[in-house]
Amino acid sequence: MKRLILLCLLLIVPGLKKSDAAEAPPGQIAISPSMVELTLEEKPVNGSIRMQNLKKEPVSVKVEVYNWTLDEQNHVKLIPGEAQSLDRWLLISPVAFSLEPGGSQVIRYSIRPSVKPDPGEHRAMIYLTEESNDKEKKESGGVQVHFRYGMAVYGYSGSKRETSELESLTFDKPTSTIKVVLRNTGNVHTRLTGDYAVWKAGSFPGFKTMKEYMDKPEGKAMPAGLITSGSMHSTPILPGHRRTITEKLVIPASKESYVVTIYGKIGGRPVEKVFQ
Repeated sequence: MKRLILLCLLLIVPGLKKSDAAEAPPGQIAISPSMVELTLEEKPVNGSIRMQNLKKEPVSVKVEVYNWTLDEQNHVKLIPGEAQSLDRWLLISPVAFSLEPGGSQVIRYSIRPSVKPDPGEHRAMIYLTEESNDKEKKESGGVQVHFRYGMAVYGYSGSKRETSELESLTFDKPTSTIKVVLRNTGNVHTRLTGDYAVWKAGSFPGFKTMKEYMDKPEGKAMPAGLITSGSMHSTPILPGHRRTITEKLVIPASKESYVVTIYGKIGGRPVEKVFQ
């Protein structure tokens, strides 16, 4: 299991501001982990998810499991389960529960393949959905959804091949947009992970300095000439898919020239790029 963020997860709750740190805002929940990765074995693979209610009122939650893929816009698309999809093998308990304010619930899962898993990746999506209470249902005349959180589950069997082709990596200056075209030729998902930085022309200190700053920016002096920086959206590219990923940068208006640098990895391979 990993405590990682998958960009295709959907969590509809109010944002947390620094001023709200002492008291969680109404409507917030906490779920851990945010994603599950595991190795499929001949015996059942068991695990758990914990959800905490930080709201000031009770919540009622139902748990559902689906097979999924990503569409051309890199959005989650639910699809029917099949013999080799993880949703067919995943047992969940409980499938519905209520939580009092401040309460927590452990949701246990067990993966028991009904057929021999093919080598590579098998996926499922666990959705935790809050439903209206009986009073709200009567007043609205139906079921209302307050939040829906999707947790991706990746199960790996046999030999993993994380191979891919970076077809292009470009930067469009008029729109301040990074564009990545990536083809996954392996049998497990891959992604471009890393950071970008914008520098005043002639001030880029090199990728080593950039990496050191991006790894531990808190308390470190900003390198001279750095205008802005951030992390790339690490959208997963599923096996057999070719996808285009765009990253819109917010660059402060200025008449000064600048360069954009990218430092990242794809499947363990380093990616370094400078756009003048």
